[in-house]
Amino acid sequence: MKRKRKKSLNREELADLLERLARQLREGTVAMEGRSWPVSDQLAVKIGFSEKKGRFTAKLKWQWSTLDGYPEEDRREIAQWKESFKTVKKQLNASFKNLLRQAREGDGLPDPGTLAQFVAQSYAFARHAEPEWRDAMDEYLDHLGNLERAVREGRPETVAHELRDIKSRVAACHREFK
Repeated sequence: MKRKRKKSLNREELADLLERLARQLREGTVAMEGRSWPVSDQLAVKIGFSEKKGRFTAKLKWQWSTLDGYPEEDRREIAQWKESFKTVKKQLNASFKNLLRQAREGDGLPDPGTLAQFVAQSYAFARHAEPEWRDAMDEYLDHLGNLERAVREGRPETVAHELRDIKSRVAACHREFK
């Protein structure tokens, strides 16, 4: 389950919402939209405050594992998915660095074998993609297709452009979905 909501609240309404959440955390169970989860004693927490150009921003994020509430078979499946996802992600990262190095050091065109490996790993990564990543993943794959075409047609300027676009798309995904 993943929900993000943007809405306008006055400060009293926001304070009430935060107080309800605080009460639930103290009691050890967070309830939302008809579901509830036991809260771990230890949470990973990120808190951020900033004021820039006349705008104050506060961000609060906390998380804990809910795997204890899953059946054993589901926990094993999730663990396998995480491990294969991490493996694909590491391989993809290494291939991308290799592509960047080859494009920078050579004639601006990476080796077709390295590109083919990167393409295969990109599609393997896409198979792991969460549904909410779909639009971002489609954009990434569009850039990947442009990169393949540019390499095939021997256009180093376009290769450099698409490599920058892929790098930007990945950074944007990490900010949005991590």
